[in-house]
Amino acid sequence: DPAASYAERRRLFELPRSSWADYDSSLISDGGGVYSRALKSIRVTPEVRAVLGLGDDVAALRPDDLISAILRAPVDLLWNGGIGTYVKASNESHADVGDRVNDSLRVDADEVRARIIGEGGNLGLTQLGRVEYALGGGLIYTDAIDNSAGVDCSDHEVNIKVALDRLVRDGELTFKQRNRLLEEMTDDVADLVLENNRAQTLALMIARTQARSMVNVHARYLESLEAEGYLDRNLEFLPSDKQIAERQSTGSGLRAPEFAVMIAYTKNADVQEVLASDLPDDPVLEADLFRYFPPALRERFPEALTGHRLRREIIATDLVNNMVNLAGISFDHRMTEDSGASVSDIGRAFVASREIFDFADNWREIDELGASVELDTQIDLFLDARRMAERGTVWLLRHRSPPLDIAGAIDTFAAGVGFLCVSLDSVVTGRVADDITNLREARVAAGVPVELAQRSARWPWLHTGFDIVEIAHSESCNVADAATTYWSVFDAFDLGWLWDGVSALPRSDRWQEQARSSMRD
Repeated sequence: DPAASYAERRRLFELPRSSWADYDSSLISDGGGVYSRALKSIRVTPEVRAVLGLGDDVAALRPDDLISAILRAPVDLLWNGGIGTYVKASNESHADVGDRVNDSLRVDADEVRARIIGEGGNLGLTQLGRVEYALGGGLIYTDAIDNSAGVDCSDHEVNIKVALDRLVRDGELTFKQRNRLLEEMTDDVADLVLENNRAQTLALMIARTQARSMVNVHARYLESLEAEGYLDRNLEFLPSDKQIAERQSTGSGLRAPEFAVMIAYTKNADVQEVLASDLPDDPVLEADLFRYFPPALRERFPEALTGHRLRREIIATDLVNNMVNLAGISFDHRMTEDSGASVSDIGRAFVASREIFDFADNWREIDELGASVELDTQIDLFLDARRMAERGTVWLLRHRSPPLDIAGAIDTFAAGVGFLCVSLDSVVTGRVADDITNLREARVAAGVPVELAQRSARWPWLHTGFDIVEIAHSESCNVADAATTYWSVFDAFDLGWLWDGVSALPRSDRWQEQARSSMRD
């Protein structure tokens, strides 16, 4: 009974010098109990045998053997909140793990029958154990990912206190007012932290769904990170090129624990490069700075945020989080392969594209669909929104000299592209018109709200808005006339057929990727 057990744990928490021996065992389900690990043997009841999937002949177990059985239980979720390493890979020895205290109860990853593992503690599994478990079909990230909200919360706490302490020193707040404001912002900070960390795990989930189709891209990205000295594959237990090729031959790719390592290195590397540039000083990114902090601080003390001594670091970190979480783990790598641009220039183009397409708002709207649609439908929406922003980023990198004037690009294209966001159906003809109609109808049938289904059906073609707006400016005509003419020519040459053909071309290496992109452009 969750309510009763919570109340009892709360009682123990508030009881001085309590232990599990103080737990009221009458509250436990039939067959259960609380046992000391110092016992020589623990009787296994029929109920426990059933829950742990043990044989009928198992009447008693040593405490460590019982814990091993719990680790192998056929359950939905195995949650590790303790200290120690409890699961290793089958090809690792206990000596490899380096946690002698738990040698007697540790299990191999291929013995774990839980569908999902959550790591509330640190180092609950070895990295090779995580990968083996994931290769066997289990769902797992890493302890760093599962605990990242705690780190994020500490980050917010420190950065908020830096701003507030300055206000106290300047006499704008008393110490009591500062403490009261900190307490008032608790829920808002929690919301900011949870939103950021949910976005990160969503990025990992999407990467997992693309593991097979983008295996060559991911392999090249790993090579790039290693060549640039950011990571050591052996140290991080990441697969070699040969191992990736072997997985590819069986229709597989990288696994979630490996993507978890990659996303960490991506963010760290990108933050370093952005900080080394003048991108964090761009006035457009002040909005990102403000979004990092709770509403009370934004509204009451904006000067404390714009004058924050860690302003550049906060902007760089928040921008990179946003870019990687929304555009994907390998986004900056693919943009560099495609254009040769630096991370800071990619960041500029991404921010402009993000604002022009309302990318973040579209992403949030898709995310809020939750379980109202099938997961595959939701991921298709995410990927279409991502591709739209990515193609906008590529266009800006190819057609504007660096460093990009972010505000200028937004001013130039936002209104025209915004017009096409709601009116594209009225100017397209032929094959593209049919594609938009068919996609809209399919999404409505899949349960997507009509307005979102209609808008999202235009996304695969909205990047053409950049060309259309440029034509309108150069020819001194309105966007509607330019769009009508553009799509008439597009249909006359049946470029939709050519576009589909280009998209079907392979991208096994950098040169194929560039050839595809150049031909599409």
